[in-house]
Amino acid sequence: MLVYLAALDSERERTKFEQVYLTYRQVMFYTANSILRDPQLAEDAVHQAFLRILDHMQNIGEVECPQTKSFVVIIVRNISINLYNSRKKKAVVSFDELENWTADTAAVPVDEVESREGYMHLMDLIDRLPEGYRSVLMLKYDNGFSTGEIASMLNLSEENVKKRLQRAKKKLEQELLTEEVNI
Repeated sequence: MLVYLAALDSERERTKFEQVYLTYRQVMFYTANSILRDPQLAEDAVHQAFLRILDHMQNIGEVECPQTKSFVVIIVRNISINLYNSRKKKAVVSFDELENWTADTAAVPVDEVESREGYMHLMDLIDRLPEGYRSVLMLKYDNGFSTGEIASMLNLSEENVKKRLQRAKKKLEQELLTEEVNI
């Protein structure tokens, strides 16, 4: 934690960061680990998230509020998804692991595998969206915030949030239709 605190200028910022760290580190680790399913990678994601939070300390008002929680969760989730995708692209499986994997997958219901694949595919599509669209989608549908709450978190008007949601959904729909045509 001293590494993080050394990067901040004022004592007030250091105190606020320490409170954010102590309040949200476990939630952030849980979020990262639920995506990555690897404690070491989850720790890396949390570390990267705290480095990013350091750059945006001015955006944090009150430490224990839904806006701050959503802010830190979105940051660690995006970092975790990026790590997951980069790890997936570089995945190497030994023959021994492959033998164990095929034996284990027989016990997993096909519907569960398909739903996981569908979820990960949707998250991949969402991850490709511009940040403005991705943020409002995640805050609305993943975190359950109202358009008013999202507007105040992101310092936007409610109409702007509604429009971004509409455009994000349309963009996702277009991506899905494009994939169906290419299949």
